[in-house]
Amino acid sequence: MTKLTLSQLSGLLFRACDDLRGNMDASEYKEYIFGMLFLKRLSDLFDQEREQLARDLKAKGMAAKAVEKQLLNPDKYTFWVPEEAHWSKIRHLKTNVGTSLNKALEALEDANVDALQDVLKGINFNRKIGQRSLDDDTLANFVQNFEKIPLRDENFEFPDLLGAAYEYLIKFFADSAGKKAGEFYTPADVVRTLVEIVDPQPGMSAYDPTCGSGGMLIQTRDYIRECGGDPRDLSLYGQESIGTTWSICKMNMLLHGIPHADIRQEDTIRRPQHKDESTELKRFDRVLANPPFSQNYIKKDIEYPGRFAVWMPEKGKKADLMFVQHMVAVLKADGKMATIMPHGVLFRGGEEKAARRHFIERGWLEAIIGLPAGLFYGTGIPACVLVMNKQGATSRKHVLFINADREYREGKAQNFLRPEDISKIVYTYRERKDVLGYARLVPVTEIVGEDYNCNIRRYVDNAPPPEPHDVRAHLRGGVPVPEIEALSHFWKNYAGLRERVFLLRAKDTAYADFAPEVTDRRALAGLVKNDPGLAKAHARFLRILEDWWNQNLLAIEGLAPTKGKRGNVYDLRRKLLASISAAFAKQKLLTDHQVRGAFARYVNDLKADLKSVAASGWGPELIPDGDILESQFPQLLAEMETKRVRLAELSAMFAAADEEDYDDSDDTGVLPTEQVKALKAELKEANAQAKLAKKERRKGDWDSHTVQAAEIEKRLARHKELEDEARQLKNALRANEKKQEELVTVAREKIDRDEARRVIIARLHRLMIQTYEAYLQADQRACVIALENLHDKYAVTAAMIEIRRHNGAMELKKFLTELGYE
Repeated sequence: MTKLTLSQLSGLLFRACDDLRGNMDASEYKEYIFGMLFLKRLSDLFDQEREQLARDLKAKGMAAKAVEKQLLNPDKYTFWVPEEAHWSKIRHLKTNVGTSLNKALEALEDANVDALQDVLKGINFNRKIGQRSLDDDTLANFVQNFEKIPLRDENFEFPDLLGAAYEYLIKFFADSAGKKAGEFYTPADVVRTLVEIVDPQPGMSAYDPTCGSGGMLIQTRDYIRECGGDPRDLSLYGQESIGTTWSICKMNMLLHGIPHADIRQEDTIRRPQHKDESTELKRFDRVLANPPFSQNYIKKDIEYPGRFAVWMPEKGKKADLMFVQHMVAVLKADGKMATIMPHGVLFRGGEEKAARRHFIERGWLEAIIGLPAGLFYGTGIPACVLVMNKQGATSRKHVLFINADREYREGKAQNFLRPEDISKIVYTYRERKDVLGYARLVPVTEIVGEDYNCNIRRYVDNAPPPEPHDVRAHLRGGVPVPEIEALSHFWKNYAGLRERVFLLRAKDTAYADFAPEVTDRRALAGLVKNDPGLAKAHARFLRILEDWWNQNLLAIEGLAPTKGKRGNVYDLRRKLLASISAAFAKQKLLTDHQVRGAFARYVNDLKADLKSVAASGWGPELIPDGDILESQFPQLLAEMETKRVRLAELSAMFAAADEEDYDDSDDTGVLPTEQVKALKAELKEANAQAKLAKKERRKGDWDSHTVQAAEIEKRLARHKELEDEARQLKNALRANEKKQEELVTVAREKIDRDEARRVIIARLHRLMIQTYEAYLQADQRACVIALENLHDKYAVTAAMIEIRRHNGAMELKKFLTELGYE
C-alpha cells in the first residue's frame, strides 16, 4: 500500500479547504477544517484499533460472542467513536449536514469526556458568517473531500505525519489571518530561539501560560528528542484564554501524540489553573511564552495576588509585566524562563521601572535579547526576549544584553530569523561573552546608575559606523587604501581579487585607482563573477563539502529502518551537524554560524522526507513528481512549457487590449472587449441594411453594406481565432496535467526501492550543494555591493564634475548664441 507523504496529505487538506475558501475568510473556517480532520482521524483510528483488537482476540482463541462483547468495550480504544460520530454515517450526509456534524462532534466529546471535554462542542457548522451559514451542498462537498483522505496510522509515511500536517495548516491559517494570527501562532523561528535558550532537559516540566495553538510546547518536546532524550520524559502544561484557540491547541496535542499535555482554558493573570495537591500554584522547570502585547487587565477578584510584587495600572495597556511576574512566580527555585515582550517594558518609568528593579535586585534577570522588527503577525514593532533564571540568582552581578535586531531575512509581509541568526543568538547567550556591536555583559551597578533603564541600545549600540568619505579622494581621485583594506574578508578568501580591481599608486601609496578593466560600475559584477580567485575559493569549499558528504554517506543511507528498528532523524542531525561544523572549521569563507545554519535549514526543509525514510525506508513515493517527469517525460514538460508561454503571451495581449489608449500597432488582431461588442452590433446593423437594400434592389447600397459586414467579420474572426487558441491551450494544459498524474503514478510503480534509494540520495546530495551554493553566492553579492559602493563614491571626482558642468555650460551658450540669445 502506498503511504501518504507530508506534501500529499497537505495537498489533500488544502483541496478540502477549497470548498470553503469562497464563502469565508481562512480565519473563520479554520475551526471547520480542524474539526472535520479530527472527526475523520478518530473514526479511522477507531476502525484500525477495532480490526487489530478483533485479530488479537481471535488469535487467542476467544469465542465469537466474547470477541463481539470486547469490541463494544470503550476502554479498549484510544477514543470511543459512537455510531452517530462514525465516518460510515457522516460520509452519506446530504441534508441537515451542519446539524448532523454538530451532533457528531458532541457525541464524540461526550463519549470521551476525559480527553475531549469542551474541545469539540464549540465548533458550530451552522454558525452564520455575515448574513448566511454554509448550505448543505457546500458542507456535503466538504465531507466528500475528507472522504478521499485516509487517516489510519498505516497510511502515514512516518508516525508524526498528521501532527506535521496540522502544524502546516495552522501556519497557513496564520498567514491568511494577518493581525488575528498573533492570537494563536508564534513564528517557528522565534519559538526555536526561545526553546534553545531555556534548554529543557528530560525529566523536566515546561509551561506556556499563553499557549495559543501549542507551538512552544510541541517544539520543546521535539528539542528533547533532537538532543537524544526521551520526549515522553517531559511534562507539558499550558493555559489559553480564547476558547477556539484552546480547542485548536488541545487537538494539536492529541494529533501530535501528546495526550498527557495538561492544557487549561482561562485568563492566566486572573485565574491561573495549574495547582499542586495543596492548591498552591504548581511550579515548573521551564517557562516559555509570547503573551499578547499591551493589554489591559482586571484587578478585581484576581486569584493568587501574591504573584505580583508590583501592580501595573489596570488601564493604559500595561499588563505585559504582569505576565512576566506570573511566570517568575511559577518558576522553580532553579527554573528558567524566556518570554517575548515589547520594547516599552525596558525603559518606561513608573510601575514598569519598579518591576525591572524588582527583577534585577533579586538577580533573576539574566539576559535581554533584542529581536528584529516585523517578525510577528499583525505588528511591525520590534520585540525583545526577557530571560529570567533563578539558578545562581543570588550571585548574579551582570545582565547580558544582546542586540540582534539587524540580523534577519527580509520577507514580503514578514521578516524571519535565519538558522544562522538563531545559532548566533543562542551561542552568544550560552557563552556570555562580549561581542563588539552585538552583545555585552553589563554590570548591575551600571544598570542601577542608569536608573534601571534597560533600553538595549544604551548598552549595545549596533548602529553601523558612519560611511567614511575621504575629501581628498573626492577632489583629486583615487580610492583610500584604508577603505579597501576594510574589505579584508574578501581579499583573504578571494586571492588576487584586490590586485585585479585596484592598482596601487607608485608615489601616493595612501590611494589606489580602479584597474582599467573597471570601465564603469557595471563591470564590477562581471569582474567578480569571473574572478579566478573567487572560483578557486568556491571550488575549494565545495570540495570540502563533497568530501564530507562521501564520508557521511553510509550514515545517511543508514537512516532507513533495519531489522524492524526505525532510524532516528534527530540523532543523525545531531551527529552530522557536529561533523560538518568540524569539517569547515579551518575555512574562513563562511562563519561557523552560517555553516551550521545552512545545514539546519537543509535538514528542516527535508525533515518530513527524512522522517519518512527513518520510518518507512527509501520508498519511491518520496521522489517528487517533478523529478520523475524531468527524468522520464522531458518531452511532455517541454510541450507544456511551450503551451504555457504561448498562453501567457495571449493573456498579456488580451489584458493590454482592455487598457486605455490601446493601439494594436503590432497588428495582433486582438480587440478590446468593448470594441468586440460594438463591432458585433455594427455587423448586425450592416447585415440588416444589406438585406433591406437587396430587397429594395439598391445595388450600390447592398454592395457597400456587404463589404462593411465582410470587413467586420474578418476582424472578429481574427480575434475569435486567438480566443479559441487560448481556450484550446487551457484545455490542453488541463488534459496534460491530468495525464501527468497518470504517467507519474505508472512510472512510480515501476521504481523499486534500490532505484528509489539512489534517486533520493542523489536529490539529497543536490539540495545540499544548492543550499551551500546559495550562501557562497550571497557572499559574492556582498563583495560586489561593497566594491560598487567604493565606485559610487570615488570613481567620479569633483574635478570631473566641474569639467562636465563647464562643458555643459559652454554647449548651452553655443545653442543660445545660435538662437540669437546673447
